[in-house]
Amino acid sequence: MKNRIWIILSFAIILLMLSACESGAKLKVYNRCSYPAYIKVEGQEFKTIGADEEVEYNIDTKTQYIFAGDVKKKLLIWLKGETYSIHDKDLNAYLDSTWIEVQAGEIYKIFLLPNRASVKIVNASEQTISRAEIWQHSDLTHLKVGVLTNIMPGENEFLCVEYGTDYYYQVEIYLSDGTHQTFGSYNTILDKDEQFLITYRSE
Repeated sequence: MKNRIWIILSFAIILLMLSACESGAKLKVYNRCSYPAYIKVEGQEFKTIGADEEVEYNIDTKTQYIFAGDVKKKLLIWLKGETYSIHDKDLNAYLDSTWIEVQAGEIYKIFLLPNRASVKIVNASEQTISRAEIWQHSDLTHLKVGVLTNIMPGENEFLCVEYGTDYYYQVEIYLSDGTHQTFGSYNTILDKDEQFLITYRSE
């Protein structure tokens, strides 16, 4: 009888230990912006997150056993949206990448809420856009806030910019043949989660 009880108890303990074993974690990213976002998790594939869509990553970790302590893994993620950027409060700067730490058996959720505006250029011509200068104009200042280079035919590039009603944006496009065109005017004022889209076509 005692042997039988011991076998039952041993079996119950084994089941308990097996049920307490966990491996792997999940990362879910929800895009609440009006425009796509792009993410790459270390060791995983690059993914596009459409507006109001979500993606999920299954992250491999070592197995976590009961009484053996937590199993954690640190990962580098690259994350950028057309109207979202990672903001580091300590540095007061926008970043394209950051580190996250996950624990075996856990599910992590990231919500992307719009915090930028953007300028996006689609090259629908047969020439390369060698340079596109993005300018921010106000009554007092004229600032070149960014440059996009070598946009090939059929490709596109975007740049996140500040939003607000005190300034407007213009874009100076220079083609490989020396052609130059200006897009935007005093009406090109961008609010949060808005985009100035330029589709360049050959005349």
